[in-house]
Amino acid sequence: MTRREITPEDFGSKGVSYGSCGLYAAVGEVDLIASIMAAKELQSRGTFGAGVLIKGIYPEYANMYALHIMYRNRHVAADLERHITEHKIGLRHIGEMESLVKPQMYRKYTLPELRRYFVEPPTPDEMLRREHTDNPDIYVRRLVEKFNTRNIGKARIFSSGKNVGVFITAGGLQTTMDAYNLEQYVRQRISAVMMHMRWPTSIVDSGVWWGIHPISFLNSHMIHNGDLSSAPSNAQGIEAAGITPMIGTDSEAMLLELDDLLVKRNFDYQHIEWAMCQMFPQEEDLLSEEARKAYMRVVKENPTLSRYKMSGPSSFVSIIRKNGLARVISGRDRDGLRQLWMGRSNDGKTVIWSSEEKCIYQTSYLMSKEFRAINCEPGKITVFELKDNGEVHGAFGETLQE
Repeated sequence: MTRREITPEDFGSKGVSYGSCGLYAAVGEVDLIASIMAAKELQSRGTFGAGVLIKGIYPEYANMYALHIMYRNRHVAADLERHITEHKIGLRHIGEMESLVKPQMYRKYTLPELRRYFVEPPTPDEMLRREHTDNPDIYVRRLVEKFNTRNIGKARIFSSGKNVGVFITAGGLQTTMDAYNLEQYVRQRISAVMMHMRWPTSIVDSGVWWGIHPISFLNSHMIHNGDLSSAPSNAQGIEAAGITPMIGTDSEAMLLELDDLLVKRNFDYQHIEWAMCQMFPQEEDLLSEEARKAYMRVVKENPTLSRYKMSGPSSFVSIIRKNGLARVISGRDRDGLRQLWMGRSNDGKTVIWSSEEKCIYQTSYLMSKEFRAINCEPGKITVFELKDNGEVHGAFGETLQE
């Protein structure tokens, strides 16, 4: 069997099948194999387009940014790779370029060129000269945004965080596991895993490969089940906030909004919930006078944030890092049109989310742990704080207390 090049049809919307999104995430004390086996239960609903995020897989390079890049083909890779390896993008490449998959995988599956680079930013003076910031995360994010927007349809950095990796294919979850040999990471100390099955519902011109979840930039990540009826409003909101989208889907807009609210605007969790899960008028009437005034300031009196609403069938799990601590934020649409099941182990060390309840109990069986589970409340968010060592603590909205 010879290798076939990726064609425009592979990146387009032709052949996108029907089906809901399969969504699964686990944080804290994570068993990678148990999580993957449980998530496989969702394959029939999720059809094709499967992605896996694993946090804690590059401990030897924990202080470097791991770039996972897809190029449409080898010719595009040859043209663009020098921007990384010759430091033309403004990052210092450490070591050698590595292939994300073994050569035989290109013969077995239809894949773009998939490569990995470990990089670090230059000196603070050079960062200031290039991007007017000496914050490494802001600097790297700006360079990732520029690379992705300049090379839409040709190449994309789809994973760029520290000690975390995203792996995606246009096949099923088993294809993604096989192509990247994900079992090689089972002995690592993993603190989070996110999985999603189904191509994006809002296909962009650059095609299905560009929008497969988890959507990730630096240490902010998102998996989303649903199709936002508020997508035009969300797009207008991030544009008004001066935020650059790199993909163009409704799921990416949600991640960019959450990142903006938590990291840039420094909102507390209650204000984030108000912005993302805006209330019905009858609910506003039940607020105290003080709370109602605060709600109006956040949602009604700010023309940008008034567009940060999540309407239509939707549920999501996100991980956003701020000040050295990861926040795991999950939510469900106010109408309750999409399920989002959450389970926590009786020892308090593991939290799981899934679009179906059975996956929580499948994980429970495989991990030999007892779990309590609920269907998350519509229009509410839940926030856990996740330390690098895997410790997880409920921070906001948890109803499964230890």
